[in-house]
Amino acid sequence: MAKFNPKQVEEINAIIKSVEAELKPGMEIGAKERASLAGLLQVNKIEKRPKHFKSKVEYSDAIVSYFVKEKGVTKNRFSGNNQSSVYII
Repeated sequence: MAKFNPKQVEEINAIIKSVEAELKPGMEIGAKERASLAGLLQVNKIEKRPKHFKSKVEYSDAIVSYFVKEKGVTKNRFSGNNQSSVYII
């Protein structure tokens, strides 16, 4: 896992806090750009609407990993590495 300085940790924690506020049981988390995810959902005929959270590319992996490892949230199959947006669906 990447090493982050204190300012970066504050930014990551702020994003985690906003995701936790919206997260409900049974939801999945992932990281993908908005346009790519919208296309994947449409092609796979998935009706769920994702909630996106803006993040820096360097932080997306750390945020998704935190929720998967620490909170036990399921990682969405469309999730990618180093993406500009974290989403819950």
